[in-house]
Amino acid sequence: MTNTDHAPLAEPVSPREIPDAAIAMLDAEGIVVGWTHAAEQLVGYSAGEVVGRSAAHVLPPAEDAPSAAAFAEQCRAQGGWSGTVRVRHRDGHAIKMTLRISRLWGQDASTRWLVSVTDIGTLSSGASNGAVRESLLAHAPVGIAVYDPQLRCTWVNDVMERHDGTLRERRFGRRLRDSLPAVEAEALEVVMRQVLESGPTKVHEYRAWPPADRGREHAFSASFFCLQDADGKALGVCSMSVDVTGNRRARERLAILSEASTRIGSTLDVMQTGQELADLAVPLLADIAVVDLMESVPFGLEPS
Repeated sequence: MTNTDHAPLAEPVSPREIPDAAIAMLDAEGIVVGWTHAAEQLVGYSAGEVVGRSAAHVLPPAEDAPSAAAFAEQCRAQGGWSGTVRVRHRDGHAIKMTLRISRLWGQDASTRWLVSVTDIGTLSSGASNGAVRESLLAHAPVGIAVYDPQLRCTWVNDVMERHDGTLRERRFGRRLRDSLPAVEAEALEVVMRQVLESGPTKVHEYRAWPPADRGREHAFSASFFCLQDADGKALGVCSMSVDVTGNRRARERLAILSEASTRIGSTLDVMQTGQELADLAVPLLADIAVVDLMESVPFGLEPS
């Protein structure tokens, strides 16, 4: 791996940029303990070939990269790392990627590392250029949690507490119902079971109330990955979530404007236009709408 372009974490990004990430879980010594099907597709190694081996042996660093020991020490000091790298595929060719190494906490303050890698060449162009997408992918704050086959939380990063206000000590050994409303938790657990049973990555949007925003409702998009052991069996589910509140609100505003442009102003009749305004406002914006005119107008007449 090549250590380049490290920078502070930035703002949340669109969930469309997250789902195709390849995931590997490492223990405190850098040994691979969990692998995903997406990781196998990306770099060519199956779970049986990598689980139980050092990540440095699975993904040999480039000649100009720091030693594995130096890089590991840097990650420990900073609590993780993110940037762009070139990873060597199993067949020998190099792939330019965005890479994020996140520290996960377990019970008794034990640690593991979650490595998320996304092939830059597969990203959609969207409205941003490649450099911008690359930066956002590498540095956006992402909440990470790992659950066992019984859907109990076993590992979590610090960002998750900022998402829903639940301390990590209160997550261990517990299910989502202990940190999210029942409706949200039930829907997410349905998705997690599907991932455990079938394997493919799934994405689901849910609501939470971050304490930093005075309990205001936020929308989060979570991507779920099935972690496999050395035999290719389901080891657990990894969840990666991003705050997409800004994206949702922007979509809602555009939808309202589009609706308004087609429903309001269909006639010059004042009473009809007032009714159209009220019909749009309820129930999109309010439960009740009242239209007041600047001056009284006798029914059936136009204002002067």
